[in-house]
Amino acid sequence: MTIIKHTLTGLTLAALLLALAGCSNASRPPEEWLNLSIAGLAGTDQYAFSGQTTVSTAEGWSYAPLTFKGHIEEHTKLHAKNEDGEELQWSPIELLEKVKNADKQVSIDNAVSTADTVALHIQLNDEEANKLWKEQLQEEMNKLASNAPLEDGAYKNAWMKELNESRKKMDNMLKSLQVKSQYDVLIDRNSLIPLKLTEHSTFQYSLSGKDKQEKRDTSVTFDSFDGTGTVQ
Repeated sequence: MTIIKHTLTGLTLAALLLALAGCSNASRPPEEWLNLSIAGLAGTDQYAFSGQTTVSTAEGWSYAPLTFKGHIEEHTKLHAKNEDGEELQWSPIELLEKVKNADKQVSIDNAVSTADTVALHIQLNDEEANKLWKEQLQEEMNKLASNAPLEDGAYKNAWMKELNESRKKMDNMLKSLQVKSQYDVLIDRNSLIPLKLTEHSTFQYSLSGKDKQEKRDTSVTFDSFDGTGTVQ
């Protein structure tokens, strides 16, 4: 009887501890879930990611999705390429860090969350979204400029002319740019690592005297954490 009693007590205590742990998870503020997931990903030695970006316009044009994939080694070493095999400098952890530090509203999407996952919905402040996207577009233009042909000649002159015209158009666009950005992050409750990140951004701007609107949707899936295989 004593053995049975002790066993029942142990089982009851274990169940109680599990219940308390579940309550602790449930009571975490949404922003804490986000911060913990970013820290968990940053602390992961290696992982892979893949995804795609689709851009569409108000006129009904939709560009073919740009697909990409990559992996991180030793926490920070980035290896990423697009579908054409071109190397990319974009890293999802950098995007998550920017979102973490931005002025935003974070909430838990209970309709999507499960017993194993927490789904976060993040809405950036409009001014913050404008700032982040202006910085990103300028960074992309600067990266493009860094690939200018080295050899002087007609080709380089034509390339530089096209670059300068594109930069001028972008600078004019940025003056009127208004952005709305929201993100959804799916987090594993146990590992506290993000499994999926989606971004939805809408751009409104004026170009050559005409009002334009574009929509950008990006979806990123994370897996192969620390080389342990694919996480579905």
